[in-house]
Amino acid sequence: MEPKVRQVKSGNNEGKWEVDFGIDETGTRRRPTFHNEDAASAAVDTWKRELKAYGEFWALLPALERKTVAVIYQAIKARGLTITKVWEDYQRLSKDDKQMPITNMHYEGAVAEWKRRKLAAGKSERYVEEAAALLLKFGEGRARQNIHEFQPSELDAWIDGHKAWGLSSKKTNMSLFSSLWEVAKAKGWASYNIVDRLEPITRPGPIVEIYSNETTLNLMAAALENKLTQQVVAPLVLGLWGCMRPEESEHEKFGWQFIDLKHARVTVEPSVAKTGDQRVIRLQPVAVEWLKLAKELKNPLPPVNARRLVDACCERIGLEDWIRDGLRKCCATHLRVIYRNDYDVVKDCGNSVRILLKHYAALNTPEAVSMEHWKITPAKVRAHLKSDAWKKLTTAVAERQARLASESATPAG
Repeated sequence: MEPKVRQVKSGNNEGKWEVDFGIDETGTRRRPTFHNEDAASAAVDTWKRELKAYGEFWALLPALERKTVAVIYQAIKARGLTITKVWEDYQRLSKDDKQMPITNMHYEGAVAEWKRRKLAAGKSERYVEEAAALLLKFGEGRARQNIHEFQPSELDAWIDGHKAWGLSSKKTNMSLFSSLWEVAKAKGWASYNIVDRLEPITRPGPIVEIYSNETTLNLMAAALENKLTQQVVAPLVLGLWGCMRPEESEHEKFGWQFIDLKHARVTVEPSVAKTGDQRVIRLQPVAVEWLKLAKELKNPLPPVNARRLVDACCERIGLEDWIRDGLRKCCATHLRVIYRNDYDVVKDCGNSVRILLKHYAALNTPEAVSMEHWKITPAKVRAHLKSDAWKKLTTAVAERQARLASESATPAG
């Protein structure tokens, strides 16, 4: 269709000249405006020259190539990419492939080096162990295969196979694998980062969630139930009722000497605090009561084998979805009804009011629910351990675990 030139006589563009180029491949009508008729006519002349040049080029292409170009272009557009972006990525990745020769290193060894580096950088042992466990799951059955032999399509299929993962989880775990491959590149064990060749995931807005009071009650019941798990009462309490991060309560420089039960205070020194800022946490009565019990139970601080023991508690009550910093998030959420001033809550948490409002205030937790959190005392948990509800829960969890174990042990077919 020949572009149409007309003078605009109404609206904000009155007095200008418009060129109607018709509807493009996206379904949008292109109607640029110009200050005078000469400029509009010049735009039409340019369009005709380009049409002739590109038209001749297109006409000379074999029919199969024209079809291939169209299909690939549509696929690129559907992914939200541009041809320029695809070309730039190809050039960058081609350059990566021409780097120095690869030194063989099996996948398991690469994960071990990743763990060493993260621990040396100050990451908590719990985080590193949990992350490494996920990395090793991808390499199950191929732990001795060289890491540079793993293909992007294999990781893509493995991540996609976890249907229970939301976009946020997939984005986080892709970043984890990316950090592993960056270590491999730095050591000369891989020429490129395979995550760079996967489709990027746009992280959705944060999903704000905390544990219910029922889950908190069950978690503390599982901790008190036997002598082994009783050893992690203190770190659980410091999270649920003391707003401490796991990496703070489990830090090698933190201990009972920083907990003042007489004055209901916990000091978090700069060397322990994630933000590097010292803070003094004001303990509520229920937290003091729990910490006195933890001291009677001779809980070590920093804890020993905390991750394994907390996992045992979770397994006991069937808690599979462990919320990152979930204990602390519970405390921060429910502290708002105690202080009724977000600046006071921030003093205990050690983060900003903006983060507090973004992650916790948005939950709009009912006041009655928050107040119930501060009533989960050792006495209440001990009574729960003797209840029918506890027996019903643990029986159902045990039966489910037995059924899953039986199904996994039964050969398919």
